[in-house]
Amino acid sequence: MKRIGIALATAATLAFSAASAVAQSFPDQPVRIVVPYSPGGSGDTLTRTLAEQVSKRFGQSVVVENKPGGGTVIGAQAVANAPADGLSLLFVAASFVINEHLMPKLPFKPLADFAPVTLAASNPHVLVVHPSVPANDLQEFIAWAKARNGQATFASFGNGSSGHLGFELLKKAAGFDMVHVPYKGVAPATTDLIGGQVDAMLSDLPQVIQYVTSGKLKAIAIAAAERAPTLPEVPTMDESGLKDFRSGSWYGFVVRAGTPEQAIARWSEALVAALHEPSVQARLEQLGMDTIASTREAFGRFLASESQRYAEAVRLSGARVD
Repeated sequence: MKRIGIALATAATLAFSAASAVAQSFPDQPVRIVVPYSPGGSGDTLTRTLAEQVSKRFGQSVVVENKPGGGTVIGAQAVANAPADGLSLLFVAASFVINEHLMPKLPFKPLADFAPVTLAASNPHVLVVHPSVPANDLQEFIAWAKARNGQATFASFGNGSSGHLGFELLKKAAGFDMVHVPYKGVAPATTDLIGGQVDAMLSDLPQVIQYVTSGKLKAIAIAAAERAPTLPEVPTMDESGLKDFRSGSWYGFVVRAGTPEQAIARWSEALVAALHEPSVQARLEQLGMDTIASTREAFGRFLASESQRYAEAVRLSGARVD
């Protein structure tokens, strides 16, 4: 029995060594990261910042390919249809799990057809209003919205976006109603909010902070567990009486399901290491992002939870894209 035990231990050691060798040899050629958005956005900037660091660790070129369109479906499908060899990585945000509930004809299943790599970063949403809205805290805002009997309006940076669906969940949690006015992007939504064409919005904090500090918008509450260092005077939703309400944008990476375990592990290791680089963290802070650098397992649980949460939000909103 002792000899058998030694033989098994030796075999296990050899197998582990072989797996480690395969992991370290990946990749042996250039790789790509597909970003399903146009160049220049915060997600694109994050990806390019990480790609530079990952390239150093891989000893290979890391090419960032922008494939916008179809509500991020075009880019995601490009990776879903690529070989499951680990050479193609997909940048994802909330739309990745929202689309399955928003689009009945989505050509892939996000949680089944992709494997998580890491949740890289996030930033919270902040509830902002036009200065004419007679509310300076969350409870005053809720009372004002209820008094308007569903006539007040809120903007979003797109039908079915995280800002739209986050606001739908806010309406349900606080028990008020408002009319949704969708825009094609955060810039036109913010412009109309500043101009008074709409009353409120849940926005990514970095997009509106300059308008809050200049007085063009009022910040009511942060939808995060802690106050934002860049707006320390603005309370959280928890502090404002709406417990456990969270809304924000997040950014992560996935690969096609069926990709070899060693390749996924190598991507995860390289990205997490890159995210811990001081220069990368400084860049993310400039972008208003909080670094997360999660494990693959934690990101998988997060995706499942977000999918369930947004399924309810889509149901509440009645949003649909055919």
